[in-house]
Amino acid sequence: MLILIELLARILRELKVGAKLPSSIAWLDNSREEQQRIRELLNLFAETESRDELGIGRIRDAFSDSLFPGTSTLHTRARYFVLVPWCFQEAERRRLSGAALAMRVAANERRVLGILKQAGFTAGIIGGRVGPAVKTLPSTVYWGALGQYRIRVVDASQSVLAAHIVSRPDHEAEELVDRADGPWCATLPAVPPGFPDALEGGLDLTGQEARWLRERILEGASGTLLEHLVSSGRPPTPGSFAPWADPVAVDAPAELQSLLRHAELFSLSMHGAALLYNLLVAEQYESAGLTRHEGKAESYRQALVEWADDVHRHPKLAGWDRDAMWEHVIAQNPRVAGNSPMRRFVDHWLDAVCAGRAATMTGNPVLRELVSQRERAVKKAQSRLVNNKLLQTWSGASGSGRLTYRWTQVKRLLTDIHDGLEDDPRASA
Repeated sequence: MLILIELLARILRELKVGAKLPSSIAWLDNSREEQQRIRELLNLFAETESRDELGIGRIRDAFSDSLFPGTSTLHTRARYFVLVPWCFQEAERRRLSGAALAMRVAANERRVLGILKQAGFTAGIIGGRVGPAVKTLPSTVYWGALGQYRIRVVDASQSVLAAHIVSRPDHEAEELVDRADGPWCATLPAVPPGFPDALEGGLDLTGQEARWLRERILEGASGTLLEHLVSSGRPPTPGSFAPWADPVAVDAPAELQSLLRHAELFSLSMHGAALLYNLLVAEQYESAGLTRHEGKAESYRQALVEWADDVHRHPKLAGWDRDAMWEHVIAQNPRVAGNSPMRRFVDHWLDAVCAGRAATMTGNPVLRELVSQRERAVKKAQSRLVNNKLLQTWSGASGSGRLTYRWTQVKRLLTDIHDGLEDDPRASA
């Protein structure tokens, strides 16, 4: 919530100095970027395992971006990486400009979503319940990744991309989609006949599309765990709950294994803080006489016992090089270095975990106060530990799951690609 407030405050500040902005397009660009960030934050808040009640999101995202660059918690299926450019290309061929082009692209996207919904496809459809009426279109969700993987070769927001297209002479417009210097990767698979009024295969990649997308990701995610997973001849294990629990990821090169080990140990260690926070909320909830969620305090006490057993049994925690962990996180996101309150909180908690005090977390007054103070500092008036109205609306779990660094979404994208490659005999060539 605080981050949302900060974003809104920033928008208001920029609006006040709007005369100093280079153009109205610049304002639209900032607005779209902020909108995408806000929607991703809201998506995180909706996921039990990802809600950032203790203000460690920058560390979580640093690991996520290092392991799986270009990915997002909003990504659902891999074929959107070709559907979105196709929606633009269909509009470009009509020689549209400015707002007319943007409207046509949006109409194309909504048409595709409607076709998918009418055909009965359900898994991964953006706006699956409302269909074409969805507010957040695939282009907004996938825009950053399209740039990361050089599918979109113009480094610009959608409004600036429209300007890039419009700046070309009309006689070039119909050739734009075939030009190497256009806004889209020159090797993008051709727009299929009848698109967007027809879409054979729904959200399943064809063999050609899967092979092409694999090459894009290999280039845009070079040297990362995502590259290793995409280049592997094996799909991720459907039941793996996190990358370190997947056999394909375990076979990664030593450098990637080191990063994955840092991510795993951070996830394991900080899970205890999340459980303790929920225990504090549950205890206060029950003390207030609220009964909608019964027995939660005891459930979290038991969860902390089980977590302490996991910590005790983990073979790599004792030798964890936390300095190396911080070096990597800060290299990925330098803003982490300047967030002293967050770093102090994490270090104090990790000190206790690595010192073997996990089994005492439930009743340790120092650690209970550490977590309580951190949540109040992060959420201020929105803290459930001080705001009785918010306490009454507690769902029974607030960020109580382990951090898995977008693995649910990454696993789905990888599965789509591998499924498509199975139908393409050239993929293994």
